[in-house]
Amino acid sequence: MFATVRIASIMLLSIVFLSACSSSGTFTVKQELIETINNQKTVSIMIKSDKIPESEKEDAQKACSSLQEKLYSRLVSVGLFKSSVIYPNKGDYSLEVDVLGVRLVSNTARLWFGVMTGASGIEANVLLKDETGKVLSDFHADGSSATHPMSSESGSDNAVNELANQIAQVLKNK
Repeated sequence: MFATVRIASIMLLSIVFLSACSSSGTFTVKQELIETINNQKTVSIMIKSDKIPESEKEDAQKACSSLQEKLYSRLVSVGLFKSSVIYPNKGDYSLEVDVLGVRLVSNTARLWFGVMTGASGIEANVLLKDETGKVLSDFHADGSSATHPMSSESGSDNAVNELANQIAQVLKNK
């Protein structure tokens, strides 16, 4: 019986450890992409964080800046658009990302408190519009980092990277 309990304990710890070792993201589509994106066009990227409480503004600014950089290159590198620009510059499409919540966990906190600090995370509502302002896609997406301090994906930047991945994935699905 002791051996069975020991094996079960080891398996449980392994599952907890392995599930905490990678970053992840999800999305919920409110409106499917209604027409194919012309990959020879330009997208204007606007990131806003108006709904973030004042106590989280500093973290939100860091996360928004990082997200803007990642989307600027990612949307072109995956072949969705010919080029990208930052709002207020105009593009053929506009991608509006409204950041709703940010939780950044420092590496120091993660090393001191380990998995108990939880994951870094970011969530946003996303709209893709054409040049007339017509909404082509509307969805909610989020990204989170790994929770384990020894994971290579435990940094707060990994949560932002996962959100950028989710946004690109939704837009590529048409």
